[in-house]
Amino acid sequence: MIFNVEYIQIAAFLGAGLCVGIGAITTGIGSGIIAGEGAYGIVKQPKANEQIFRTMLIGQAAAQTAGIFALVISMLLIYGITFDAAGGWYKAAAYLSAGLAMGLGSIGPSLGAGYAGAQACKSVARMPKHGNTIMTNMLIGQALSQTSAIFALVIAFLLMFSVPNQPEGIGVGKMLVKSLAFIGAGLSIGLGTLGPGTGIGFVAGKACDMLGRFPNEKSKIMRTMFLGAAVSESTAIYSLVVAFLLIFAIK
Repeated sequence: MIFNVEYIQIAAFLGAGLCVGIGAITTGIGSGIIAGEGAYGIVKQPKANEQIFRTMLIGQAAAQTAGIFALVISMLLIYGITFDAAGGWYKAAAYLSAGLAMGLGSIGPSLGAGYAGAQACKSVARMPKHGNTIMTNMLIGQALSQTSAIFALVIAFLLMFSVPNQPEGIGVGKMLVKSLAFIGAGLSIGLGTLGPGTGIGFVAGKACDMLGRFPNEKSKIMRTMFLGAAVSESTAIYSLVVAFLLIFAIK
């Protein structure tokens, strides 16, 4: 079978579409959840309008992080890589996998950041005088929830720029093994961020909620949040390690 460069282009463009398409779903949902709670909070506490509105906008901006990562990877898959038939199925699989990694990798972090931002808006409406503390906690929690999206971004970059061309004369079996290993790496980190990203956002959201109810317990609440986030993040690290092994250790 003659391998044409168009096969690599098809894989890259399909990866780009899946990346930004999947990434836009939960990024939009997360931002909308924050806006909904912000609107409700403003009606509930009109005097804190500016504070709630600021928290809402900052929370939405943070929740867009993974979606922006997905956009960057999509643009690179379209315009930032060189298409060469010598890349073979290795490059085709790697480019498609890069899009899957970042697209799927944005789902959990976007939902988690959205929940944290929504709870922060609700909490500021309940306790406006502690709004700065609540917003700071929100941003820390959202940053933690986006960590796994950064893992997905790293794997996507590696798949795009570190995968070698397919060796000449390679057997079909070995070619399939290595190509599917690249696909597996994208799925590993992409699906592996779903739980950690969402879970850390849930922890951060509940911490924001409790800061609006028991502000004097700030140190205990934040300590618990950090510990819970660290444990939740561990499974994303497992997925990252497996993705590295599939890219570099499978021969």
